[in-house]
Amino acid sequence: MIKKDYCVIGLGRFGTEVALQLHKLNKNVMVMDIDKTLVQKAAKIYELAVVCDASDINSLAESGVANVSTIIVAVSNIESSIMICANLRELGHKDIVAKAINNVHKRVLKTMGIPRVVIPEIEIADRVAFQSIFNVGVDITSIGADFSWVKSIVNNKLILNKTLAELNIRKKFNITIMMIQRLGRVIFPPTNETKFEMGDVVTFMCHDNQIATALKFFVRDSKNNE
Repeated sequence: MIKKDYCVIGLGRFGTEVALQLHKLNKNVMVMDIDKTLVQKAAKIYELAVVCDASDINSLAESGVANVSTIIVAVSNIESSIMICANLRELGHKDIVAKAINNVHKRVLKTMGIPRVVIPEIEIADRVAFQSIFNVGVDITSIGADFSWVKSIVNNKLILNKTLAELNIRKKFNITIMMIQRLGRVIFPPTNETKFEMGDVVTFMCHDNQIATALKFFVRDSKNNE
């Protein structure tokens, strides 16, 4: 069997959308659900679509999931989600991304050793809120342990033409600048002498509780700073 890049377990709205996005990015995707009708529909798109009760460890082991690098558990039912994640851990899988429906569910999955847990509604709400406040596109991707990748435009005139060393961003905000995109080229990794220019797109990593503070540093609030 050809090794798949990803397996999406659960073909509800979230799982279906994740699988489609991966497929559009030309990733090898395996999809799985207990609902035969959903799997039959998915089989028209994906090379490997499997009917499986992933909460049963024997069925999961026989599904071919061992041939997958990253597994995304997109199941909404808390009990099923926990059982599936426990089964995956018992089968030796480490690269697991799981959907949680609330913070309690997230904490349970994290204590089980699931490295990446996302609550889609909260992440979408955060993104919409930041976009509304700063009037720019902001991409936020959870990477687990309450840390996220954040991608945003730079349009704060106060930080332009100053080196990263002068701005002392890491010490002030405890964030790490990963790369800067400028006019079609990528500055990676940026150095202490790197300077921001208007319209740069910066990607940084920070603790979730620092996102708003960091964005205020990079982005001019058009509603309050005309």
